[in-house]
Amino acid sequence: MVQVSRLARITLFVLFWANFLNFFDRQVLAALAPILQRYWQLSDAQVGLLATAFEIVYALAPLPIAVVADRWLRRRVIALSLALWSGAMALTGLAVSYAMLLLGRAALGLGEAGYGPSALAWLSDLYPPDHRSRAVGVHDLALVVGSAAGYALGGVLGHALGWRPAFLVAALPGLLLALVIWFLPEPPKGHSDYAALGVEGIVKTSEALPLRAALAEMLTTPTLLIVYAVAVLINLATAGIIYWLPGFAVRLHGLDEAQAGVLIGAATVLAGGAGVLVGGWLADRAVRRHPAGRLLVISAGYVLGCPLALAAVFAPDLIPFIVLASLAVFLFAFLFPCLPPLAYQVIRPQLRATAMGLYLLAAHILGNAVAPPLIGWISDRTGDLRLGLASALLLALVGALVGLWGMRFVARDSRAMQDRLCE
Repeated sequence: MVQVSRLARITLFVLFWANFLNFFDRQVLAALAPILQRYWQLSDAQVGLLATAFEIVYALAPLPIAVVADRWLRRRVIALSLALWSGAMALTGLAVSYAMLLLGRAALGLGEAGYGPSALAWLSDLYPPDHRSRAVGVHDLALVVGSAAGYALGGVLGHALGWRPAFLVAALPGLLLALVIWFLPEPPKGHSDYAALGVEGIVKTSEALPLRAALAEMLTTPTLLIVYAVAVLINLATAGIIYWLPGFAVRLHGLDEAQAGVLIGAATVLAGGAGVLVGGWLADRAVRRHPAGRLLVISAGYVLGCPLALAAVFAPDLIPFIVLASLAVFLFAFLFPCLPPLAYQVIRPQLRATAMGLYLLAAHILGNAVAPPLIGWISDRTGDLRLGLASALLLALVGALVGLWGMRFVARDSRAMQDRLCE
């Protein structure tokens, strides 16, 4: 069994904090939105457009940046991305017009778009295949903690210092961390895969495939297509549910907005954080027994979680709603540590950032952009928000069933990837 190196642990520690800032910085605006709205006398639509400016760039930019990351040093792409989004936070704090606020949010989206695919691919070069889900689970714990801290500390900083100093303070750690990442050692692409196969001597910096050939290879790998289909269906459901859940708690359970935010935020942090860690541990154990183990963990999480979430939606009282929703969030969080390592099982190291960039493009365009209005449309047509949320859960269940069906392809595609490494 290949051991995890000291460099791998140090890099994971550094990238955990980079990912923390990734989600902390994007959520600060949400916490400061009421203050900004009063200061600039913005309408609700203008506040919403600040989020749209981020989402459009964040959806479109990952793929081209990921292509660069597969052809260059991943650490440099991450360091430059981190410096860019930290600079965007500072620009937002120095804004003298609404247009500058929009520009700052768009620049934040551009910087953060370069992080995820590059960081996960870098971890795959450092961690052996049967340790990757645990590593990604630790890395993605920062998603939960960083988002919660952004909401909480953003508001605290805004009230204590004012909105401009809050953005400037939030920018500083990223600029310092970018310098650290720039100088971290980085192994050759595929280092851990070659080591696991016992062919470390042939590790080399392979020439990147032309983009057309790279896309052709990815789109003719059945397991990767299954990963994309499962991710889009699940993201279509969960993105909409996350968007509507606070409003649902207000409408159906009589909470005010602050109470709903605290309860749902706490449930998400505790249950989601536990889910990414437990899911990563389960996935690494499962993949030792069968190559499709990670896909099984994802699908099982949603097959078990969707009925719990459906019961939460129709729960008559607040306590059952919170308990059932928390259990569902725990099971749904299994997706995060499983999906990238599953894709990396079947894609050569020189394509891994590109593969995740394509995933983010599909998930955000077909999921985040579509899900909230789709649930709202169903709610308007039926007069019942619960039916909109239930419809979304059915899509997630379909995604889980597609995953179970697609397990048949994983072993063959994993062997094909290993054969490519030994060519």
